[in-house]
Amino acid sequence: MLVGVLGTGSSLVLLPSLALIFGATLSSGTSLRLAAGTTMATMAVGAIAGAIAQHRAGHIDVQLFRLTVLPYALGALAGPWVSRLLPTTVLGIYVSAVICAVALRMLFSRPEQSESDRTYQAHRLEISLTLVLIGIGSSIAGIASGIFAIPFLTRFSIPMRTVIGTSTASAAVYSAFGAIGYVSAGWSESGLPEGHLGFVYVPAFAVMAVTALIAAPIGVSLARSIDERSLKRLFAVFLLIAAGAIALAK
Repeated sequence: MLVGVLGTGSSLVLLPSLALIFGATLSSGTSLRLAAGTTMATMAVGAIAGAIAQHRAGHIDVQLFRLTVLPYALGALAGPWVSRLLPTTVLGIYVSAVICAVALRMLFSRPEQSESDRTYQAHRLEISLTLVLIGIGSSIAGIASGIFAIPFLTRFSIPMRTVIGTSTASAAVYSAFGAIGYVSAGWSESGLPEGHLGFVYVPAFAVMAVTALIAAPIGVSLARSIDERSLKRLFAVFLLIAAGAIALAK
């Protein structure tokens, strides 16, 4: 419902929640990686549905989308393996820092606007390299790529609706490859709960994927009667508390 009200990616709800839930029974490193992988798989369902809707609305730049596919695929596949190599303490601090950065940006930033006169066609290498880094950095933490990609793409002369629509379609590629990365990175990992597929906990994924499809439209309906600014501030406070709990987890 929060996603429907705020338009915020489901990863901001799922990742810290799952990390704290899994952390009650698993080690900190295992719980974070399992939360990130399960979140990534769940995101893929919503991103694919969103991409279809954006395509029907005509908000996807096909050339820009094609430019994002390979960088996102490489970055999203690499991120889970980097996560596995990181020490547990470093991973916890990194995930907490990313969540804090998103929460602070949510509290203090202004809505993005695309007003640049730079064409993305003339900066393909810059875009490709940046999206690889965004893919790796976001997938390590298990959060949506659009949180960082949308502000970056507004640096070019692309209509804002096209930025959001194309980013949504690209997120489908990113999250799908990210889920594959977490499955492969955790395939031989020990100490995971029954029902896991690598670092993806299948029972949670199945329940959340269905629930998200049901609850998000409800949030869209509630958005008209809810003070979005106040709810966004409360949500940011929740993220800051969750980030602190993740950083202090043993």
